[in-house]
Amino acid sequence: MEKYMLPCMFKKIFGIDCIGCGIQRSLSLLMNGDFAKAFTMFPAIYTTILFFLSIGFYLIDPKHRNPKMVIFFAISNAVIMITSYVYKMKFLF
Repeated sequence: MEKYMLPCMFKKIFGIDCIGCGIQRSLSLLMNGDFAKAFTMFPAIYTTILFFLSIGFYLIDPKHRNPKMVIFFAISNAVIMITSYVYKMKFLF
């Protein structure tokens, strides 16, 4: 599966991880059932999935549209992504 993954252009150009680095490998680990390792690879994996599911439900079911839910998942996902990126850059590199 790894040979089919797209390379990170940000990392190729600037030499450091981008804020989304690890999401492809994390999804692959998640599909293989390795939930803890998927979280370690990309801590925002679960909120990203919830965010995209909330967008899907928002678009599919016009009767029960809840923009507050989409906004909540977008903000929580952004906070987790930024926090984990800052942690990775500060403590792991």
